[in-house]
Amino acid sequence: MQNIRTVATFNQEEFFINKYEDAFNNDFKSRMFKIQTQALGKAIANSFLYFIHVTAFSYRASLVENGEMIFDQVFRVFIVINFASMSVGRSTSAMPDYNLAKAAARRILALRDQKSTIDPYDDNGSKLNNARGNIKFHDINFAYPTRAKRLVLNKFNLTCLEGQTTALVGSSGCGKSTTISLLLHFYDPKNGRILLDGQDIQTLNVNWLRSLIGYIRQEPILFDRTIAENIVYGINDRQVSFEEIQKAAKQANAHDEIILFPKDYNTHSGGVEDTQLGGGQKQRITTTRALLRKPKILLLDEATSALDNKSKGIVQNAIDKVRAGRTCLTIAHRLTTIQNSGNITVVEHGSVREQGRHEEVLRKKGFYYRLHQATVEVS
Repeated sequence: MQNIRTVATFNQEEFFINKYEDAFNNDFKSRMFKIQTQALGKAIANSFLYFIHVTAFSYRASLVENGEMIFDQVFRVFIVINFASMSVGRSTSAMPDYNLAKAAARRILALRDQKSTIDPYDDNGSKLNNARGNIKFHDINFAYPTRAKRLVLNKFNLTCLEGQTTALVGSSGCGKSTTISLLLHFYDPKNGRILLDGQDIQTLNVNWLRSLIGYIRQEPILFDRTIAENIVYGINDRQVSFEEIQKAAKQANAHDEIILFPKDYNTHSGGVEDTQLGGGQKQRITTTRALLRKPKILLLDEATSALDNKSKGIVQNAIDKVRAGRTCLTIAHRLTTIQNSGNITVVEHGSVREQGRHEEVLRKKGFYYRLHQATVEVS
């Protein structure tokens, strides 16, 4: 049972037991009705066979008695009728299962035939010879497919220069994380273009584009593999030596923690739900993973917001090493982590409202100024 600790913390065991019993009882009643219907169908099908036998024997007896047929002819006809009626009876009893299988097959075939407009396995698309990392969002309009009428980004324009850190700030739901999803080419914008070194990313090879990007998110994802396997995950174009893994882990401030584990780099990290690693430890491992990819572009989605102050400082130092000399697009609510950014951009209702360095945006006395004042007061 997932999230059992949360359930136990709020004393909700009885509530979920009742929910399970209700679901089980409803399913049981539904299945009992189906069983009774199927049993009735099988009873009719089996009795149909005996009705045929009675009718056939009566008619055949009259034919033999009148000399219209001999016994061996009657017997052959009887066998044909008998097997035919048995086949009809069996097929009738299987009709409920056939209907279920037909509906399931229709869903599977529809899923098989569904084609995404963005195919990571498509070998087509351009690959730039020397990608530098200049990014430009030009007049982007975007809405998620499940909420097609609600624009998340509206005439969104942003330029991220090579080697510069661009920070996005704004209220929740304003479209900050959506920019990362679009840059990773998970979706296509409704209007506008996203350019990498002047080239529209829709014309670029998807796998090649993503190989340029290192992504560190708020909730780090580790797979049910060893720490070393998690670090090299996603590097498919080359063999990674153990020395490279250690070097990257040292740069990301993760090595000293890893060697304290029972099997150091061969320690199993556990899955998404059952890992025993702390948040800071997981984040440093994912930072090592991003560093080992040697990305041209680094995407940070509130990478330290869920950590305590000690872990945040260690992870932030590691991230600062990773983003040095790289184009970095970072999303953060803690202004202390972005004050040194080359460009701070305030996003509101899917559009850019304020832009500039820390001091420049403060002087505009808009959203960023109010957020900064609130941070100062809390401190």
